[in-house]
Amino acid sequence: MTSTSSSLWWQPTTFANNECKGFRIGNLQMFIQRQAKQWLIATETLAGIDDEKLAVQQHHVEMIPGHLQPQRFMFAKSPDICRLVPQLLDRPVVVKTLQPVRIPAGEQATFYISSPVCIRVSLAPSVNLKTELTLTDIAVQRLSDTWFGPSTQVGELCYADKTHARHSKADLKLRPYRAITPVHIHNQSEQMLAIDKISIPVPFLTLFGDLDGSLWTDSLTIQHKSLQSLASFKIGKLATSKPQSATLLSPPRNAAEKHSLIRAFTNMLSD
Repeated sequence: MTSTSSSLWWQPTTFANNECKGFRIGNLQMFIQRQAKQWLIATETLAGIDDEKLAVQQHHVEMIPGHLQPQRFMFAKSPDICRLVPQLLDRPVVVKTLQPVRIPAGEQATFYISSPVCIRVSLAPSVNLKTELTLTDIAVQRLSDTWFGPSTQVGELCYADKTHARHSKADLKLRPYRAITPVHIHNQSEQMLAIDKISIPVPFLTLFGDLDGSLWTDSLTIQHKSLQSLASFKIGKLATSKPQSATLLSPPRNAAEKHSLIRAFTNMLSD
């Protein structure tokens, strides 16, 4: 079995009849096989990640392992081009800072926060397929549910992630299964602002891929103006906070409100 790695793993791949390929994306092991009248997709979760081999691994296999039960997608004649497209999750992701951070009145800070993606397996247009066809969405990492908001009545259902907010891009490891969101926090109140957790509204963000295989989203700006824990997110565009060579991979799942302002429930406390 020969393994290869590719930075631009989201590029279309042509499958010969009966060809089967395996993909290792983080803890996710995925097997995809094309047959004359069907596509087969099977997945399993592996234990642990080798930090020295964080690039997406691709290898040819004879067939899908027998202990896995594949999904089957039937066609009169199967298309031959498959594509793995990273997508942001369908709920906001709650992350913690490494330790509580305090921002003085009138000051601002920038965090770089990563969140896991899911993989959309699709068939690209070909001779017998007019438009791209999505077969399935597969989460790279299973996250637990959490409620996030100022009360049990006000807030939203989110995913809880164990990642941390970083203060410098240099502290971020290149993980092709996690998307980086630059978050700019402006303390426009008259008191010290303490931050413990932040909910990132990933369904409202666009996902980009860079030449080195890293994934980036739109930037966010949080404006905190009073003692209330309810602030607002403003979505930025592709800017200097992300690589200029980045290209669009997936549009937002949800449309943002007018002027790209979204309510932000954050664990922000004024001292």
